[in-house]
Amino acid sequence: MRIDSSTRLTCLLGHPVHHSISPAIHNASYSRVGVNAVYLAFDVLDFPKALDGLKALGAAGCNVTIPYKEVARDSVDWLSDEAELTGAVNTVKFEEKALGYNTDISGVIHSLEILGFRSVESALLIGAGGAARSVLAGLSGRVDRVYITSRRIERVEGILPLCNRLGLDAVAVEWEERSRIAGKVDLLINATPLGTLGEGVPLDPGSLKPGCYVFDLVYNPPETALVREAKRRGCRAVGGLPMLVKQAAEAERIWFGIDPDEDLMMEVAGSLLGGGDG
Repeated sequence: MRIDSSTRLTCLLGHPVHHSISPAIHNASYSRVGVNAVYLAFDVLDFPKALDGLKALGAAGCNVTIPYKEVARDSVDWLSDEAELTGAVNTVKFEEKALGYNTDISGVIHSLEILGFRSVESALLIGAGGAARSVLAGLSGRVDRVYITSRRIERVEGILPLCNRLGLDAVAVEWEERSRIAGKVDLLINATPLGTLGEGVPLDPGSLKPGCYVFDLVYNPPETALVREAKRRGCRAVGGLPMLVKQAAEAERIWFGIDPDEDLMMEVAGSLLGGGDG
């Protein structure tokens, strides 16, 4: 990779970001398609100031991760339809203004397609942050009823208006009730960091309904304990790696108008994590 005075800056803003493999994925992609750009990861504590700094530096754009996807919504100058609908931004493009997009929705839909998922009667969504908002948008028209749980029930209550806009019949569930609900739903989605680097699980996998669908947004490791145990119970399960790659590719299309090699991006990600797509 050649870095010179014309190299465009793209990056990830979040806290923490030490585990991120996004720099390797994007830099390999830029090299393949011949874009003079570099991708870095910045651990930031003041998101609005970091965003202003990138704009002042003439950066091409950035991705946004935990815990700033909802903060980003109020920090940009313009929102795409998807970002405005969900209230969550994971991709920003810098022009004269800061433009906010949500490419996570494409990643969610892509992952559901990998599962062979079409529609189900009920789902349990664990988590109520920015990623969960994108999941709900991806589930719209595909699920009759969605149960939502989080350690902070007020977070769930705050996401219910979005469900109404999406036409989803949503029910807030106390954190302690998640395993009981998991035993009767057709689809389980983990939209929390629980399980990252093998640390914990969002619920007891033994509580899963046999044969249900399981989508774990955690991508490191590629096969989380939740995904592994779900498969043992005869469930169709996928980890977060396909979603990570799909949203990354969509971000590059927004920043540079290129057609990235998604197979290469997946290959790089899998080699870094020592596994496939989960």
